[in-house]
Amino acid sequence: MTAVYRKEMRSCFTSMTGAVAVAVMLFVTGLMFRYYNLYYGLLTLHYAVSNSVLIFYIVVPVLSMRVFAEERRNRTDQLLLTSPTGITGIVMGKYLALVTVFAIPVIVMCFFPLIMTRFGQETLKWDYVCILAFFVMGCAYLSVGMFISSCTENSIIAAVLCILFVFMTQMMSGIFTIISTGTFQSLLFLLALAVLCGLLMFFMTHSMLTSSFTAALLAFICMLAYYFRPSCFSGRTESVLRILDFATHFEDFAGGSFSVVNLLFFVSYIAAGILLTAQSLLKRRWS
Repeated sequence: MTAVYRKEMRSCFTSMTGAVAVAVMLFVTGLMFRYYNLYYGLLTLHYAVSNSVLIFYIVVPVLSMRVFAEERRNRTDQLLLTSPTGITGIVMGKYLALVTVFAIPVIVMCFFPLIMTRFGQETLKWDYVCILAFFVMGCAYLSVGMFISSCTENSIIAAVLCILFVFMTQMMSGIFTIISTGTFQSLLFLLALAVLCGLLMFFMTHSMLTSSFTAALLAFICMLAYYFRPSCFSGRTESVLRILDFATHFEDFAGGSFSVVNLLFFVSYIAAGILLTAQSLLKRRWS
């Protein structure tokens, strides 16, 4: 794992992707800090950090799009997969390198509350909880981005999918206001979700039979449940979509009250991204 970590860190900065990501983060967070705290005199970092989430549209694809996609395009993934390092070591080495690059500007952000103590009331606890929420959400995005990169050899496609994922998870709270929560609409949504699960299974296994069986089984279960108890589908669409609602969990977390539930929400995405990436590589190793 250490060798993979060193290689990835060296690759991040020799290819300028790491430097670009750090520079963008420092510029945006510094600009927000100057605008909200130094110019308007707000005594908390909440507004500056909340508006800094826009950087994820740039930083996440820049850092994660090339992690495995470039290895596959250059045909160096075979050397990586046949190395003595296990799949877990490969995934963790690359992921920790991404987190290290992301952590550099976050560490700089930790000095912002100390600067504010010179101008008035101290809100250090609130500010550092807000920074922690920002960091954990970024780690969750990087984990999912790494998995997306492992599913394709085209870095551009990986970048576009990362941007779409960030957009969807940030806009999900607004989507709730335009969707219908009726029982039949919820059934249609769950059927579409079953098809998406089948597509995900196809990307993971490259088996049409397995993916088709998975989608058909999930669709059959949904239709069977709707036939016997349609009332249980009322409002189910919103309940499922809340799994992708990063913005609400971040705002609840960054509001100054440390929440184990919101922390576990992002940690679960980190774990899921790592596990799915490991499974994707394992399939490639034996294919």
